[in-house]
Amino acid sequence: MKALTAAALGLLAVTAIARADGGIDEKAFRAEFKQAFPRANITAIDPSPADGLVEVEINGSDIIYASTDGKLIFTGDVIQMRDAGPVNLKEERYEKVRRDGLAGLDKSSMITYPAKGKEKAEIFAFTDITCGYCRKLHRHIEDYTKAGITVHYLAFPRGGPDSQSAEDMRHIWCDAKPAQALTAAKLNDSISDADLGDCAEAVDRDYKMGLDFGVRGTPAIYTAEGQQLGGYVTPEQLRQRLDL
Repeated sequence: MKALTAAALGLLAVTAIARADGGIDEKAFRAEFKQAFPRANITAIDPSPADGLVEVEINGSDIIYASTDGKLIFTGDVIQMRDAGPVNLKEERYEKVRRDGLAGLDKSSMITYPAKGKEKAEIFAFTDITCGYCRKLHRHIEDYTKAGITVHYLAFPRGGPDSQSAEDMRHIWCDAKPAQALTAAKLNDSISDADLGDCAEAVDRDYKMGLDFGVRGTPAIYTAEGQQLGGYVTPEQLRQRLDL
């Protein structure tokens, strides 16, 4: 995606490939795109809320936009001005993906720190035990839960599913007391040696889901509705963003 971004901030040197009805000629666009960016695979082309643009999914997760004549590619955010205010089209698309993905997950496969007292909100945080800001976030776990916020952790080993971090997190997720094991790993560098089982599959599932959600670093925090709350946030910042 970085190579594509560097090469495509401007124009694709292609012939016009818009259809007579104003839509994009997908077959021609795919062929021209493949020639220009051989390592990028178009996995979907969908209509965009913005006139004159289509949404292009790359390699099953990344989103870019293209003009319907195929001559312009936009790799960054596209903001549409609406009556209710400006809307980031990419983030709006990801919010739906996240909302649907989180709704279909079994929360028992996550590592959860429940709110103390009445639950006022819940968040879903993609985490990596080797991530400095993830560790910093976790030092405030008591503050979040005392504020009535339930924290659900999902695994996102930044080095990928074959990394040592991913393997360590599989053991943590399979520990008899995973919440304690995760805290020990983040705060004391103590890694569980629990036997692996079906529980370990959560790490690979979460990692793939994170890519689908647009996660590129950790921590990455979302609401159940798919709204992005940021990366590392202090307890006060999190309360503000959740309107608590």
